[in-house]
Amino acid sequence: MFHAKLEAKTWKKIINALASIIEEVSIEVTPEGIQFTAMDPSHISMVDFRMGKEHFEEYELTEETSLGLDVDENRKIVNRSKPDDILTMDADENRITLTFQQRDGETVRKFGLPLIDVIGGEKYKVPHLDTTAKIRLPSHVFDDAIKDAYIISDSIMFRAESDVFLVKAEGDSGSIETEIKEWLEYEVTEQSQSTYNLSYLTDVAKSVEDEVTIDLGNDMPLKLTFTLDHAEILFILAPRVERE
Repeated sequence: MFHAKLEAKTWKKIINALASIIEEVSIEVTPEGIQFTAMDPSHISMVDFRMGKEHFEEYELTEETSLGLDVDENRKIVNRSKPDDILTMDADENRITLTFQQRDGETVRKFGLPLIDVIGGEKYKVPHLDTTAKIRLPSHVFDDAIKDAYIISDSIMFRAESDVFLVKAEGDSGSIETEIKEWLEYEVTEQSQSTYNLSYLTDVAKSVEDEVTIDLGNDMPLKLTFTLDHAEILFILAPRVERE
């Protein structure tokens, strides 16, 4: 039904990034590639994923299908891969087989997993967001800002002004304010500010390899767009609402 081959390290990066956000996923397999939209169990964050067939060494399917995967079980398996392994995925109606083989080696390891029924796996749609600021940053700048905030607080505030991007966090142990002007792109139509839960951003920040685009509004969901190897990932996080 479905057969694909790619470098194991690529799929390992993707699965480890997803495992920090979602528990299970229904992957749509089409002639153009694989894609899905999923939410975390608390419905606070959403991830939209797309990877074209041209980024696989081999890609074959007999008909469009959906693959229901337990993300954590897949993570355990792909983390057993070697740096130079090639991963072959073969799936039928009930099962997916993950085969790892070194390019110049003779050892072949095959892991089989049942496909699962993902409740609501195909109903999520990416919402349209009328954001008022767009900031494209090098990955290391974004990652440093998240790490600095994490040692102070469990929440983070982003504010885009006309000429500076501010990242703030406050907690019982102190505060941190970072002024960022090392951007690759900066468009602000009006001053924009929102606060978010840091626990959702720390793992995502680790997954950003080169650059990340931040779309921000006033007390609006945060939108992060980045690539992971050849996969296109869109991450949306609801703003944190402070209770009085």
